[in-house]
Amino acid sequence: MHQPTYLTQDEAAAVCNKSYDTIRRRRRNGYLPNSRTRSDGTVEVAVADLVAAGLLDPLAATDDVTEIATRSRVERDLVTARQELAVQRAQIDGLTAANEILRAENAFLRTLLTKGTMA
Repeated sequence: MHQPTYLTQDEAAAVCNKSYDTIRRRRRNGYLPNSRTRSDGTVEVAVADLVAAGLLDPLAATDDVTEIATRSRVERDLVTARQELAVQRAQIDGLTAANEILRAENAFLRTLLTKGTMA
């Protein structure tokens, strides 16, 4: 099954050789009905809607759309991966600090036990 290709409004403007405001107005006026908003607030526009609205010639720009969509998807995945990595690093730092505290407590308790058995 074919998955629809989406572009951000900036990417759509670049591919269609239109301004960002043109894409935004067309979306607001209902010409791009399959637009969606990602969790980060970025609006994505379906390429099929751009064609249906007459903003994009499907034969002339196919390579550009594919290249931009692939590049933008990779860039978004990279940003997501970097964010997840930062979270993981923070969790590791927290666990490392907790581990050091536990090691210090363990060493202290061992000294108490050693002193208790000597007396």
